[in-house]
Amino acid sequence: MAEDVLVFNTANTQVDTIQKFYDSPPSSQGGQGTRITKFSAPNDTTSSIDYKAYIFNSAGAVQKALIPQTTVVRDRVDLGASIVGHLIPPGGSLRMEQSVADGIEFYVTGNEL
Repeated sequence: MAEDVLVFNTANTQVDTIQKFYDSPPSSQGGQGTRITKFSAPNDTTSSIDYKAYIFNSAGAVQKALIPQTTVVRDRVDLGASIVGHLIPPGGSLRMEQSVADGIEFYVTGNEL
């Protein structure tokens, strides 16, 4: 099964706001969910940045973070170990927030099932 790029070097546009980065195809379109295989949160700015990552269900109700507040110091990367391997349900979404707009540019790959 080929991996798909789910998020390609995309950053939050607003500070401390949960924003949608990827929608898993809904079951009405044959989607069976999306498995996250790799996750990168690199910080190549000049200061530390905090971020959180979430998987929402198809209803879009606020969920608790699968990656709770994590600080990525400058010139380092966080690989999101606690979210890799998880399934975004059909019609669900991958969402992130961060303490600096246009800071961390997330890169995520996975398999649409």
